[in-house]
Parts: sequence; C-alpha cells; structure tokens
Amino acid sequence: MNNGYILPKREGITTVALTSGSLPARKGPRPKTIAGPLHIQCNGHGDRKYLDRLLSDVLRWPYVEPIAHPGNGSGTIPIRLAEVALGGDSSAFISAREFARVLLGAPTIILALPLVCAHWAIVKGWAEPHYLRSFGLMPPGAVLVYTPKNRDDLAVCYALLSEAYHFACGSVVRPT
Repeated sequence: MNNGYILPKREGITTVALTSGSLPARKGPRPKTIAGPLHIQCNGHGDRKYLDRLLSDVLRWPYVEPIAHPGNGSGTIPIRLAEVALGGDSSAFISAREFARVLLGAPTIILALPLVCAHWAIVKGWAEPHYLRSFGLMPPGAVLVYTPKNRDDLAVCYALLSEAYHFACGSVVRPT
C-alpha cells in the first residue's frame, strides 16, 4: 500500500508490511474504549515513552506542519499536512488537512486510513472503527488505533501512521 514515499528509518524499529492480511495479529485483549463523540481509549496504554517517541518522529516527517507545543493546554495534537502536499482524496482527512490526531489526556490515536488498511487494522486487533464515521462525521476509514505498549506495537503504529500519511499525500508528493 505504500506509494513509494520514503520516510526516515527508525533505529531499533522493524517495519511492518500492511498488504492484505500480512499485518501481525495484536497480542492480548483489546483495550477498553468509550465510544461517543469523543471516542477514547480507557486502558492498555503502556509506557508513555512509546507514544512520545511516535509523536516526536511523525511530527518531523516531510510536509507535516509544525504544531504549537503539546503543553498548550488543549491535550490534542492534530497532525496535518502542508497545503502543498495534499492529495485529492477527501476521505484521507479527519478534518481540513488533518490525517491523524493524538489525544494526550487519555492517550488515544485517531487515523484516517484507506478502507483496506482500516479493515486489516481492525481484524488484526490494532484498531476499531471510529464512532463518528457511522454518522458521516468522519471518513469511512477513520479508526481509533490502540496506543503502543512496547516496541513491537510501536512498529505497527509507525506503519499505520505511515499509511495514513501516504494516503493523505496521494500522488502529489514524491521524494526527490
């Protein structure tokens, strides 16, 4: 599903292929969530260092807009593309140019994924459909991805975020 974009390799993180059913099955029970307008993960977060590492890296990807410091009080980190990098598929965005969102209070990751990728993330136990997509308020591939508990989970979260990023870029941005 990767469209040929190149993202920096992460030390100690093995990449995960997301084609067909090749996404590994998640180990352990699914975390509990509260489904509603604010769909959040309630437990099973693991060590916060994994989420912090994921955020730190993703916010440095090409064409990802810098954000205000996360300590700004909102508790929400929108992950948006610069306008020059936007692809043409509106279903790749949660809102305007936002392809991912991380809530810090109750650590939660929300992504807009291609439908096939969203399907496999759900089937393999890494995500669940976002509550608001059934009301047409989120794109069809919007999912709540469970936060990483360890390095293996972190690799899958990188892969899923990479898919959301590539989906949002469409064919507009190519490495030089």
